[in-house]
Amino acid sequence: MKDNLIIASKLLGDFNNFIANRSTTFLTRSDGMLSNILEWHFGMWKKGHGYLYKKDKLDVWGLYSDLSRTIDSIFREIETRALKERESFPFFERFKKHAEKYKKESEASRHYNEYLFDTFYQVFFQHIYDAPEKYEIWDHYFPKEWKITKSNLQNPENIISNVSLRHFLKWASGRIWQTREENDFSLNEVSSNLFPEVDPIIWAEILIFFYSPLGEDRFRSVIERPWNFGFGRAYIYSNEEEISKIFEEEEISTFELSYLLFKNKLSMINLEGYIKSLEKLSYLEESKEERKRLSLLSYFTKMLVFVRKKEQSKPNQSEEDSTT
Repeated sequence: MKDNLIIASKLLGDFNNFIANRSTTFLTRSDGMLSNILEWHFGMWKKGHGYLYKKDKLDVWGLYSDLSRTIDSIFREIETRALKERESFPFFERFKKHAEKYKKESEASRHYNEYLFDTFYQVFFQHIYDAPEKYEIWDHYFPKEWKITKSNLQNPENIISNVSLRHFLKWASGRIWQTREENDFSLNEVSSNLFPEVDPIIWAEILIFFYSPLGEDRFRSVIERPWNFGFGRAYIYSNEEEISKIFEEEEISTFELSYLLFKNKLSMINLEGYIKSLEKLSYLEESKEERKRLSLLSYFTKMLVFVRKKEQSKPNQSEEDSTT
């Protein structure tokens, strides 16, 4: 077995070294390599984890790990080229089929889709902003059920949306933590499209608030650091009434999703504390910092009203007991 794995590793390594000589069409079309690469990707993952906990087979596990790393490299190269060279449709067609086929596969409590999408999102988050087909990708090629909405997250059959959320928050939190003055167009692109139902400006402010480094004064620290994403999104509408309705729906969706994801941090007690802290701060009128303060204050004030209604709509304990 070891000899076969060593030979396979060499052959895959050679393919990886010369992949630049292969056309992107050959790699992504129905009769191309991508479907095979993805099947190998799953096979190496499953085999590798099967040997991980066998002490007398750690050398075999090491060989499978080497093969997996090589296949990861090949997959990332194919994805990068598909995004850059207008081959996104066949790429997503093959990738979706593979992801849905194996979305419930696990090995020793490790889920394949976490591993698969970790590889996928490393490339996707980095390159989607510059992809020439990005509008077609978000609107047509990227599966709607993989995007992050309240209904997707609450659907027990929709495992991948939750995987998307975990990978996004890990990636976005790192970028927010290390934010610079320059606009982060990649983060803005992903945030405004992976979360299609929220108000992208408010949603960016929520993420900045929760994932910024904590200074001695949390609110002053958040307000006085750069906010370098959350520019909104383009809309096609016929009149002001229509766009006003869209904004209203997005605001409600933003409250719903933020309540679902950050419920403990957005309790009534916490929200009241946030509001008091923001009211104590003072900046020059019309300054950038004052606009940020007022924007956060507006969100938390509206969020408090929303949470109160949510809490009041819940049956109290005596009512619950009387129905059981």
